[in-house]
Amino acid sequence: MDLQKYQKIFSQESDKYLKELDRLLMRVEKNPSDLGLWADIHGKVHSIKGMAKALSLEKISVLSHAVENWCKEFQQGTIDATPGAIQSIFQGGDLLRLLVAQMGEISTAEDQRWYDSLISQFRKGPEQDASGRNRKKSLPTHIHPRAENIDYVRVKYSLIEELLGLSQEIMLLEKSLPPLSLEQISGGLRNWIDDYTSMLKGLHFRLAQLRLVSVTDFADIFVKTIRNLAKENEKEIDFEVIGGQLEADITLFERLREPFVHIFRNCIAHGIESPKEREELGKSPVGKITLEATRKGDSLTIKLSDDGRGIDRVAIAKYLSDKKSLREDEIARMSQEELFDTILSPDFSSAVTTSDMAGRGIGMNVVSQAIEYLGGALTISSEASKGTEFTIKLPVTLSIIYTITFHLGDYILSIPTLNVMSIEQTDSISPDDNNSYYDLKGILGIKNNLKNQHHILTIRHPGEKHIKSDNGGELKILVGDIIGNRQMMVMPVGELLGKSKLFSGVGIMENGEISILLDIESLP
Repeated sequence: MDLQKYQKIFSQESDKYLKELDRLLMRVEKNPSDLGLWADIHGKVHSIKGMAKALSLEKISVLSHAVENWCKEFQQGTIDATPGAIQSIFQGGDLLRLLVAQMGEISTAEDQRWYDSLISQFRKGPEQDASGRNRKKSLPTHIHPRAENIDYVRVKYSLIEELLGLSQEIMLLEKSLPPLSLEQISGGLRNWIDDYTSMLKGLHFRLAQLRLVSVTDFADIFVKTIRNLAKENEKEIDFEVIGGQLEADITLFERLREPFVHIFRNCIAHGIESPKEREELGKSPVGKITLEATRKGDSLTIKLSDDGRGIDRVAIAKYLSDKKSLREDEIARMSQEELFDTILSPDFSSAVTTSDMAGRGIGMNVVSQAIEYLGGALTISSEASKGTEFTIKLPVTLSIIYTITFHLGDYILSIPTLNVMSIEQTDSISPDDNNSYYDLKGILGIKNNLKNQHHILTIRHPGEKHIKSDNGGELKILVGDIIGNRQMMVMPVGELLGKSKLFSGVGIMENGEISILLDIESLP
């Protein structure tokens, strides 16, 4: 595991949650009996605790858990939140911010006393503050209140596009340079041109990143909506995001915002059962909605799923019989895809009564049209009592992913980090051993080099075809030097590379170097 990468993600995500925590605490100070606000506060602290536990950051995990217990009491309304108790949680947030910045380490005796004091206070329980008195803030003497850092500025999207256009024009000027032989150009000038070109590519890379939004940030805009819809329907919902580190163009996400609201609304209104119903079925009373994002080739695939009752096939059959005049045998011969596509019809609804929230069919035609407008495709699968999944495949002109980048012959190639299970180093490969590895060099027409040092990449292959190994879905590839785990801006391959069916994109690294992204699914 690339620990440094995950520590960076933890730091960024925790900073965001702690800023939101401060804002929520300021709101709850004015209305301490608002159980919904306490639920949001509880959620932020719980998220920090979960990430800290995954990284074995014990002190952050323990403090988060202690704060979370208080928030749970206030959320359930079992005890009133006093001004002193709210101030204590403010202090907990301040200390969490310090611990996150130091990756869970305590560097001074004063900070240790602060930590021990707060842990002791939280373990006594919020009832200790029942008198309503304000506790004196137990901040260390060397820490002073300060305003938040300015991490973001508001920039017009049109300005970003203009800057990107200018950087592309400057890069094109390189193409207009007259061809000069090595005799006509000095080594110093050639180095200057190479450095200049590299910096321009790096500049273009960073400008392009201004257009990108992570899946996590996109999903965050729905958290409150899902919570409110669940409360309106007297249901409990957990919302999980998978693949949140992927980034894509903000324009694409903006056009998906309303379609996703339609899907979430219908999942909650019609898909997920009430807590009582779920318990009777042996399910957890808390329903679950999952947003999962993956990048395959030049497409972004987003799956939205719930663990509810599934799509009502009887309602679909009734609609097809009454509105489309289909016979029972014709309906029975329909494929799963054809059957579930019925809910995308403009006049379809499986709801018994009509309301803003009722029926999985409400708004689904709008969703389908919006996705088609983006050049994408929507497929639906569902299983009774198991839930429903909407798979949305969209073309992306630009995205950022992490890749394992390596040399193979004279080429620089990359594989998405999520597909790489392990990397090993070996000094020699016997002819017999060589036959056990996937012949990527042969497929790409790369001559075998004579270097003794090799790296072995074990790849997680998502498909089943052409995999002939004892490890099932694993694929072992011999490569040269490993450049590293790199953040890469990926653009679609051109017509020539696309014909090979071997590559899923052209990547630009932060230093301006180019790498070709292998399409793992399409390897012959």
